Amino acid sequence: MNQSGIIRVETVRPRILIARPDHLGDVLLTVPAAVALRSAVPGAHISFLVTTALGDVVRRCPDVDQTYTLPFPRLASPPDPAAWSEVVRRNVGMLRGRFDLVVLSRPDDPWSGELAVAAEIPVRVGYATPGMESFLTVALPFHEEGHVVIQTLKLIEAAAGLFGAKVVADDRAAAGSFAPTPADEAVAEEVLLEAPASGPRPVVFQPGSGWPLKNWGPRRWGGLAKEIRRRWGLTPLVPGGPGEDALVAAVVEASEGAAHGLAGRLSVGALAALYRRASIVIGIDSGPIHLAVMVGAPVVGLYGPLDPLKWGPWCPPDRRRVIRVELPCSPCDCIFDPPCGIPIEPACCTGITVDAVLAAAEDLINSRKSGHVVI
Repeated sequence: MNQSGIIRVETVRPRILIARPDHLGDVLLTVPAAVALRSAVPGAHISFLVTTALGDVVRRCPDVDQTYTLPFPRLASPPDPAAWSEVVRRNVGMLRGRFDLVVLSRPDDPWSGELAVAAEIPVRVGYATPGMESFLTVALPFHEEGHVVIQTLKLIEAAAGLFGAKVVADDRAAAGSFAPTPADEAVAEEVLLEAPASGPRPVVFQPGSGWPLKNWGPRRWGGLAKEIRRRWGLTPLVPGGPGEDALVAAVVEASEGAAHGLAGRLSVGALAALYRRASIVIGIDSGPIHLAVMVGAPVVGLYGPLDPLKWGPWCPPDRRRVIRVELPCSPCDCIFDPPCGIPIEPACCTGITVDAVLAAAEDLINSRKSGHVVI
């Protein structure tokens, strides 16, 4: 801290840790912060701290120099402070003395807060939310409105300011911030060779998400596949993540053979490699949509309960279309206990029609072919 009371970090090559123990989509929406930080502070050594399951995902992000993982508690589980304190005790040594600053990017993350204090990271930047202020040396007021990427960039801006640097938000910078490995690329090529009539620039569906409340039913995906086959002569590909085999099978069955299932075939890296080849990715509000954005694919996002102004694809308008239904209760931003009381296929999801999705997809593809950018 200097004489004016403002914290300044004086170092030639600052060592910065960004903590985000969260789901796939939340972590991917934090990566643009690393891109912006790299641009603002070119000499910084940037690390991420994520859940064990997402370590290999972040390691494919070129703007992240090092990735640390821990067995963070499940976010929806009741906290067990004693169990986490034991995790901190066993693992704090891997962080102690390695960082000048940590950005606690999740607004409610006492786990990383406790770890950062125990690791004696001198500067800890985060949001002044209940239960978090005691961990922070730089606490910013938190406001719910605005895109989650912008929310994180506010923290990054505060962190960069400690090094005398300025952050510039750029939604074009997300493309290329995830790099599939050669092995991932080989799997994607193999899938395209096997898939009937998918073409070198396939249409890819992403029907699943981590929250059933968001999903669009298999019958609708099947109808969309049939229309794409009829209009474009292409067979949409339907990947599926862990636990989504039945969903993929239901979509393929509803398509009456118009779609090709890839359940269990693709890692996150191989999925990204497939997206990179896609003419368009059509999917639910979910982590994979943000992954598609990161490899430069045009996306059509189907949004139900969550607000696309907050959770939408982080890319320029010429690479995205968002579909949602205008309802008095939507977006409610509730995925645990929506006000409508409907836990599966609420009206904000079922109201999205096949025709609306097709129209958005055709508009996006045609605008890109013509070079016309829709704002």
